Amino acid sequence: MSVSEKRIEYGSDKASDKQKALRGSGSMDAGFEKMAENVYAHLNDEISKKIFEARMSYAKTGDLGYITGLDSKYKNLNSDMRVYVEKIPKGSHCLMYGAGVAGHYLAGRFKNFGVAIDAFIDPDESKGPVDEQTGIKVITEKELKENMNLYGDKTLVVSYPVKPVADEIRKRLIGEIGISENNIIGGVFDWRNNQGQYFDFFEARENEVFVDCGCFDGATCFNFAGWCGHKGFEHIYSFEADPKNYAKAKEILAPLGKCDLYPYGTADVNKKVYFASDAFETSCIISREEAEKRNFEGVEEIETVALDDVLKDKKVTFLKMDIEGAEYEALQGARKLIMENRPRMAISVYHKFEDFVTLADLVLNMHPDYRIAYRHYGFDDLETVMYVE
Repeated sequence: MSVSEKRIEYGSDKASDKQKALRGSGSMDAGFEKMAENVYAHLNDEISKKIFEARMSYAKTGDLGYITGLDSKYKNLNSDMRVYVEKIPKGSHCLMYGAGVAGHYLAGRFKNFGVAIDAFIDPDESKGPVDEQTGIKVITEKELKENMNLYGDKTLVVSYPVKPVADEIRKRLIGEIGISENNIIGGVFDWRNNQGQYFDFFEARENEVFVDCGCFDGATCFNFAGWCGHKGFEHIYSFEADPKNYAKAKEILAPLGKCDLYPYGTADVNKKVYFASDAFETSCIISREEAEKRNFEGVEEIETVALDDVLKDKKVTFLKMDIEGAEYEALQGARKLIMENRPRMAISVYHKFEDFVTLADLVLNMHPDYRIAYRHYGFDDLETVMYVE
């Protein structure tokens, strides 16, 4: 099976099965191995090589330990993530406060990380006694207090990402229920991304023009503006396909100025696709098979565009993509833009197991003298970013 065959079936369940089979076989095809050797030859720092080697081993075996076992000096972790690594080691059990989107996400990541969630704590009694999505037990604060002999000594993670809310929950857990302050990981305000992600590898230049594919709520654009600092920036072109996220970003980005926001996904061509719209960072393009599995609930039909068409003849100095597995197609749709502008890039390469090789190979085909670097911002296999210069 060639890489191109996998790519034609992008997003399909059949493609996913093929990827799992390839990973389980313990060996990559010759074409993939050759790509990997070429990419590795374009790495010129130890951190990038260690991350590449770990992801290669993970791709071959499916053993997450190759990534979680990386020495801390090879990871760019924020303080919240460092707490996870230090206080919730593999094999431990904990409680999760909040059975919402953030709680579900963390529970899933913890499971892959080898950490068990014994129960959700949620003030909404209707969410219990068992969480429908995860099958994890749900208890109220009252039940937590009544069963301190069972739960009192466990580490408790507050999943709420809004600081004032998380602080209030923390105070209540300590003062009213009796949970030890030392057992609470409270205020998980940045549990996916480091503020420096996408921007801590490069130094800003004069007159930067930024393209943000997958802008979510617009925060990354503000991070870009802050990164530019006193030098300022020339312009921002931002793309967000999720309608709810788009509306939020439109309001948030209005005061920034010099920013064009487009309600589209980015792909190789202009087309309509199925889109899982959850108003969160994980909204993504999906296949018809997946849409049917969901019974089309939360599924919308959106338009995708090729950057070469929308930004035709525009100057671009910095291209960022974090679009939940659609990066390969989006880069294909930006070939002319990349060839003419040779922008620096920050591209997420963790959504598909082979992306750290195939995306690098694609941009090297456009400019063979590009240099590639990798940085890792997650406590598990998520948030690996490829920097291209």
